[in-house]
Amino acid sequence: MIQIEGLYKSYWRSGVELAVIRGVDLFVAAGEFVAIMGPSGSGKSTLLNIIGCLDIADQGHYQLSGERVDHSIPHKLAELRARYIGFIFQSFNLIPTRTSLDNVALPLLYQGLSRSARKSRALSTLQRVGVADRSTHLPSQLSGGQQQRVAIARALVNQPQLLIADEPTGALDSRNGEQVMKLFKELHEEGHTIVMVTHDPVIGEWADRVVSLRDGVVV
Repeated sequence: MIQIEGLYKSYWRSGVELAVIRGVDLFVAAGEFVAIMGPSGSGKSTLLNIIGCLDIADQGHYQLSGERVDHSIPHKLAELRARYIGFIFQSFNLIPTRTSLDNVALPLLYQGLSRSARKSRALSTLQRVGVADRSTHLPSQLSGGQQQRVAIARALVNQPQLLIADEPTGALDSRNGEQVMKLFKELHEEGHTIVMVTHDPVIGEWADRVVSLRDGVVV
């Protein structure tokens, strides 16, 4: 699913080059559940952004499901994201003025489905993650755990091959965090490939494999 070789990424701040990723190799098989861990500033979020086609590397090679990603132009990256990837964020990123159903159905607008078809698929996906009874609620009317389940449903509704999760339990208490991770495990057992960034070693234990970063290299 993911083949990365010799990846480098730097940023310029006040005329100074900051090397964030320094020659990373990473291979993730289809159906694998991988956690990327490391201290603040280790490069894990930058690596996740590159894997998610939100950014491109300065050097190196990246193939996603056999397609070259490095040096892709913005609209090509957008196509790859739409075709392969579902995103789950720490802060949920739900639209506050839209219901759970509307939030989940939103990615389907770009597939040309009818309104009834979008509603049906969104509702079934909410059912899959256990919050169909909250389909008419706004995000402000949901608990943190329920909001994250809606966000997971939104990531799943396009039936992506790869789920990318950036600190998915970071805004949750331990009980809700465990419930979300149980859902991740179920999705993994169904065959989803999951790449997750976390700073919490307890959360990292849910993955098949942990990739540890420090100062931009895999240790």
